[in-house]
Amino acid sequence: MDFALTDEQRLISETVRRFVAQELMPHEAEVERLGEVPPELAAAVKAKAIAAGLYAANMPAALGGGGLDHVTMVLVDKELGKTSYGLHYLVARPSNILQECTGAQVEEYLLPTIRGERVECLAMSEPDAGSDLRT
Repeated sequence: MDFALTDEQRLISETVRRFVAQELMPHEAEVERLGEVPPELAAAVKAKAIAAGLYAANMPAALGGGGLDHVTMVLVDKELGKTSYGLHYLVARPSNILQECTGAQVEEYLLPTIRGERVECLAMSEPDAGSDLRT
């Protein structure tokens, strides 16, 4: 079994690394100082992530997402994790649960979220237990 990264995985990892260095890291100090990401910065980063093809990279290509496999998504998240969550969250990886949308839900929730027009929200309560909602 070969565990070496493919050329495509290396290229994607480098692309995300450059994006983080150029588009996220320069704003770290400001976000830390403010304790929030200013809305205009959030909109600009999101637009750049969409333009770069990094937004919704975990969603199927047939639906307009990046269609990346799990290993490549780990590489993407590794690079995004080099900056604060408030910033790297803007390069959204919508929750996989959205892929369970059916009928009208696809047009109302799934596709607009992949395009960056909506942001999903999920709430769950498990008293005295923990959950990992991202799986």
